[in-house]
Amino acid sequence: MLEQLIESQVTLSLVIVIEGSHLERDFRRQSIRGIDNYLVVHNKSELLSLLRNYCFDVLISNGCPYILPVADLPPARYVNIHPSFLPDLRGVDPVIGAILYSRDAGATCHVMDSGVDTGPIISQVRIPFTDDLDVTTLYQLSFVAEKQVFVDALARRFLPLCEQAIGSDAIYYSRKSADQVISFRESNDLMLQKIKAFNNRSQGCRFDVEGVSYRVFSAHRFHNPYMRRFMELFPECVVGLSYENGIVFRKDGDVLRFSDIEAPDGQVLSVGSRLLAA
Repeated sequence: MLEQLIESQVTLSLVIVIEGSHLERDFRRQSIRGIDNYLVVHNKSELLSLLRNYCFDVLISNGCPYILPVADLPPARYVNIHPSFLPDLRGVDPVIGAILYSRDAGATCHVMDSGVDTGPIISQVRIPFTDDLDVTTLYQLSFVAEKQVFVDALARRFLPLCEQAIGSDAIYYSRKSADQVISFRESNDLMLQKIKAFNNRSQGCRFDVEGVSYRVFSAHRFHNPYMRRFMELFPECVVGLSYENGIVFRKDGDVLRFSDIEAPDGQVLSVGSRLLAA
């Protein structure tokens, strides 16, 4: 989004960078050109102190981890760019939530108010949900959508377009550790959806076998008839094939492959391993 700000030639008085963010890393690597006036802040109180003592007309928040008390800040136009099609998927992890719950994603530029992601909408882009999306891909599409809503909002001079229509089906999502656990007692659809929702390298889903914790980053169903006949030789939730950091097993009428598995000390699940304790 900073690239669009630079190209727009608006007067950019200061870029506030949160310590430990991807943006700080990019600045330190000097991978962002055209911006010299940036300041790294280390916590919320430092950020609020800066805002209370700085003169500006518009504040644009993108990826800020803090809820800003805009009613207690100097008069200005406060806008936020949120990676979902609001009012659906408010919260910290809307991109993960879109995959986990099979919901449309997108990006919204909205006015900041006293609520969390509740202010009037300035511009929006919808990304329809399809089964071929995983979270790493959707993150990339969300970055593209965020740039588009910023360009559209800037063209409107950040004037509100409409209030948020809060429907009963809108959900709030922030990541929970339980969402990353595979139990083998849940449905196959839910297992596959969880793995797609957490397939970025910093996350993964966890499953435990005989006291060992494994992380899995990819999974799919097999439809090949020969594979399905072969796997009939094995009981459900017993590994029938083990190769290339992956396993194949049968569960609830499906033949499933977990691939890209990480294990402590490189331990491998061998053929015959039981995934579900008797």
